Amino acid sequence: MDKTGLRKEALARRTALSKEECCEKSRAIAEAVIQLENFKKCNKVLLYAPIRNEVETKEVAQEARVLKKEIYYPRVLGKEMEFYRVDETTEFETSAYGIWEPEPESTAALMLKKEDEILVLMPGAVFDRTGNRIGYGGGYYDKYLRWLESVVSPEQICKVAVAYECQMVEEGQIEKEPHDMCVDYIVTEREVYRI
Repeated sequence: MDKTGLRKEALARRTALSKEECCEKSRAIAEAVIQLENFKKCNKVLLYAPIRNEVETKEVAQEARVLKKEIYYPRVLGKEMEFYRVDETTEFETSAYGIWEPEPESTAALMLKKEDEILVLMPGAVFDRTGNRIGYGGGYYDKYLRWLESVVSPEQICKVAVAYECQMVEEGQIEKEPHDMCVDYIVTEREVYRI
């Protein structure tokens, strides 16, 4: 099956989950993310605002705040994505895609230092156990991660995909293309897949 077919099937399985199932599974996923050594040692956490039954990220954000980590959320700018720092004073608006995004006037874009340890939490449609992912077709994360790795060492970036187990497919089903960025971990409600 091609990427379009895999995406469609996985998103249908995710859509079929009830709100209660999403909340319960998201809670288990957040607890597993918080236990990762990379989460504990990072100083910057790049999150996302979930839509359409994506894994909820609120609990990860709350724990990051408690641990005094810098928190960032994305904003789409044309065909690119930029992350902006978020705190209690940040104002948000809904994008054309229905995504909750920080208003750039109320915050600052991500600035990197050589010593930063960054954890990127990302959604997607389909994943396999070797770290391959299928997003929503825009390539936003692939482009952003490639840029991030050009500024700081790849060893300072931990790429964590969060998904429900129903979004996982067997190894070899996702055809990897040259521009595709693999993740370091996939965290589901059932397992932490270390790549």
